Amino acid sequence: MNRGFVLAMALLLAGCMVGPDYRRPPAPVAVSYKELAGWQPATPEDGFDRGAWWSIYHDPILDLLERQIDISNYTLQQAEANYRNAQAIVQEATAALFPVFAGVGSGQRTGIGATSNGIVSSGNGVAVSGARGFTGNQYTLQGTGSWDLDVWGEIRRQIESDVALAQYSAAEIANARLSAQAALATAYFNLRASDSLTTLLSNTVKQYADALRVV
Repeated sequence: MNRGFVLAMALLLAGCMVGPDYRRPPAPVAVSYKELAGWQPATPEDGFDRGAWWSIYHDPILDLLERQIDISNYTLQQAEANYRNAQAIVQEATAALFPVFAGVGSGQRTGIGATSNGIVSSGNGVAVSGARGFTGNQYTLQGTGSWDLDVWGEIRRQIESDVALAQYSAAEIANARLSAQAALATAYFNLRASDSLTTLLSNTVKQYADALRVV
């Protein structure tokens, strides 16, 4: 059989993949909206970092507390660990597309020395008179290689799945971070409101006490 034909068929089969390509389901969009002109459909990015959104309040204490979220929040740390694991899985799956080579090497240096009377013992037990001692080097190298062709696209489909899981893990990080930041900001402002209410009530009590003394 013609080698060129075999090679062409192998390349053709390598380009085949099992199953259809994933396509995002279309979302129904209205023909027109009542909003002003210039509005565009949103393109959500769940893994996008929202940034220091709390800085609009210009509160240095809140800013200091919010920046501790990444350090002290265990839920966020777990989400980041899951994302790193997902990235490693993608790299592992991608590596399966390429050939694998393994090699083992070793070296050995041997020597035979002559005695004072010039007699050297050979390897077969025979003594040779008048010979000099000698040394020698011996090297051994062994290697193996393998390459599993992704003929039906199984590996590539697995990579697509792993990439999607990595994107999901990235979205989990962003959502966990945003949830922790929002919960902290809510608790902080509730505390500030309670402090203000406590101050107000304390001042009210003081004013009543002052009025009672006047009476």
